[in-house]
Amino acid sequence: MKIPPVYLVFIAAILAGVLNLFSKDLLNAGMGPMEICACREGITAAVFGLALLFFDRRAFRIRVRDVPLFLLFGAFNVISNVCVFTAQESLPLEVAAVLEMTSPYFMLVLAFFLFGDRITRRKVLAAVLAFVGCIFIIGIVDSPGDMDVLGVAIGLLSGLTLAAFTIGSKYVGERGHTENSAMFYFFLFSALLVVPISDFGCISSVMVSSPLIPVCVLTMGVMCTLLPNYIIVYAVRRVDPAAVSIIITSSLIVSTICGVLVFGDEFGASDVLGIVLVMVAITILEPPESVKRRFRRPEDSSRCLESLSHCRTWQVPWMPSLVLSRLSEIIARKTGCVPGSPGASASI
Repeated sequence: MKIPPVYLVFIAAILAGVLNLFSKDLLNAGMGPMEICACREGITAAVFGLALLFFDRRAFRIRVRDVPLFLLFGAFNVISNVCVFTAQESLPLEVAAVLEMTSPYFMLVLAFFLFGDRITRRKVLAAVLAFVGCIFIIGIVDSPGDMDVLGVAIGLLSGLTLAAFTIGSKYVGERGHTENSAMFYFFLFSALLVVPISDFGCISSVMVSSPLIPVCVLTMGVMCTLLPNYIIVYAVRRVDPAAVSIIITSSLIVSTICGVLVFGDEFGASDVLGIVLVMVAITILEPPESVKRRFRRPEDSSRCLESLSHCRTWQVPWMPSLVLSRLSEIIARKTGCVPGSPGASASI
């Protein structure tokens, strides 16, 4: 059974939310944020490149004139990470996290100008609900604290560059590059760009301090970076990029649950409210089939009736007309569209 891309994005959000478990352990072991970023990007590029060497060598082929494009989107990834870490130095961690979650708003605008995607009321409502839910999950409402203007600006820049990086896959896809090529070169250039600002002496000393550290780094790179980012690169070409960005905000739910279960963080009413708002936002973007059927518009049922008429006339002439008439009556009764009315097909 083929899994819908929207559900895959939710799986990616779960994997990304578990990242904090490993990054917090590495921070406690003495590794800095830049060093963690270098490990993530490097492990992702190396492991994925090794996999492509055996399964898809054609993914290494790209046009020389597109190298600056991959370099640009790789730079967006690095800038987003650097801005988040910089904002955390002058802002509370929770505030910096919420500012990064402004990416859906930037994604709406970028998708509109680059791909002509419509900015619908459903997308705007879902983005607002997801952002407010993130605020409640992080707990800014309970303890807002002092805000540094420069820190807020840097945090917003992290949201903008995260949106630009996420949308990069769809852009290079329209230029003929596969998901494998986009994924590999995005993280290869990200790893190369983050090298000058990383302390590899610190990385090596932490790696040999405990046999569990290399396992932690490898798991973080493969499970929490490679897999979710590959899913996002795959999904953003098949689903509205703004919807992908909004669904990714659910990673904060996973991070909150992990914090409660593993690190003993507090869990209050604001967390519950935030989780509910984020899940409502996701449901608005991709409602269940039962909800779709309940609120189906009359013109949708009209198309169903017309389809049945066409089916009886051309597709399956062996089907008794009585069966088709009965089916049309059931659809009309369920949707409120009566056969023979202006909203239905009169040919049945």
